[in-house]
Amino acid sequence: MTNPTVPSPRLKRAQRRDGRSTRAVVLDAAGKVFAERGFGEATSKEICERAGTNNAAVNYYFGGKEGLYEEVLVEAHRQMLSLEDLNDIVASDASPEDKLRVFLGHIIRTAMNAPELWGIRIFLRELASPSPFVPRFIRTTALPKSRKLRELVCAVTGLPPDSETVRRATAFVVMPCMGFILFPEKLRTVILPGSASDAEGLLEDMLTYMLGGLHALGKTERTRERRAGERAERSDEPDARA
Repeated sequence: MTNPTVPSPRLKRAQRRDGRSTRAVVLDAAGKVFAERGFGEATSKEICERAGTNNAAVNYYFGGKEGLYEEVLVEAHRQMLSLEDLNDIVASDASPEDKLRVFLGHIIRTAMNAPELWGIRIFLRELASPSPFVPRFIRTTALPKSRKLRELVCAVTGLPPDSETVRRATAFVVMPCMGFILFPEKLRTVILPGSASDAEGLLEDMLTYMLGGLHALGKTERTRERRAGERAERSDEPDARA
C-alpha cells in the first residue's frame, strides 16, 4: 500500500524535468485554480492535475487545501511587491524621495502586468467575499510590509515612527497603490487612457502628488507640536500679576 505522505517518483521527476521544485509548481497551479474558481470550488485533485503531480502533493507540501490557500495568499501579495524588494528599496542609499519613486515605479509596473498575474484575481475575489484566512495573512504578511513602508514615510515626512500622522500617511500611500493595481484593466484604461503609453508621466504625477501630501503632513504636524509646546510653556509661566 502506498504511503500518501511520501512523494512518489513522479513528484521527483517533475522537479528534475523543469528545474522547478514540485512545491513551487503546485503553488503556481493552485494560484491559477483558486483565481478561476475561488477557495470553495477549487479541489486538490484539480490543482494536482494542473500541476502534473500525484494527488498526494497538496497534503505532502502544504498539509491540505487550507494550508495551500494560505501560501497562495502570501505568494499573491509577493506578486504585487515582495518584502525582500521593499527591504532593498528602504535600505538603499538613495534619498527618501528617490526611494518613493522606485516604490511607485514597481507598483505601476505591477499594475501594467496585472492581467498576467493570478495573484491580482485572488485579491479581487477576497475583496468581494473575504475568506477566513485573511486575518492571519494580514498579521504575517501585510503588516510587516506596512511597517517597512512606514520607515520610508518617516524619512519623507521627518516624523517619528510612533506618530499617528505617520500611520495615517502610510495608509494614504498604500490605498491608492492597491486601488491602482486592483483596478480591472478595462476600467483603468477608461479612467486613465494614456497610462499604458505614458507610464513615466504617470509615475511622475503620482510621485509629485504623494510627495506634496507627505511633506505637507510633516510640516503640519511639526507646526502643531511647536504650538503645543509654546502653549505648555506659557501655562508654566508664573502669572505676572501675582
